[in-house]
Amino acid sequence: MSKHNYQLSKIVASLAKHSQRATYGAVGGLVRLPAQSVMSGQPMSKENSWVVAAKTGKPTGYLPSDVDPKLNSKVLVISTADELKLWLQSHE
Repeated sequence: MSKHNYQLSKIVASLAKHSQRATYGAVGGLVRLPAQSVMSGQPMSKENSWVVAAKTGKPTGYLPSDVDPKLNSKVLVISTADELKLWLQSHE
């Protein structure tokens, strides 16, 4: 993954692979979209459930069956684009 060209699908795949949550704002900061629309048009799937709301640590509007059962396996929720960028660089 290029250091300056982040793709939503690759970010989500990496978060899911490593069972790591990141906020809509953190992901949006890297893909240059507002937090409110970063996952717009994406299916409510277990893989996409790793992108979460900052206040709740959970994905917005998901049914329990659409959320990865490991979602709460780690306490850390990446909350800024800078944190997410560093995390992605160390998990490529």
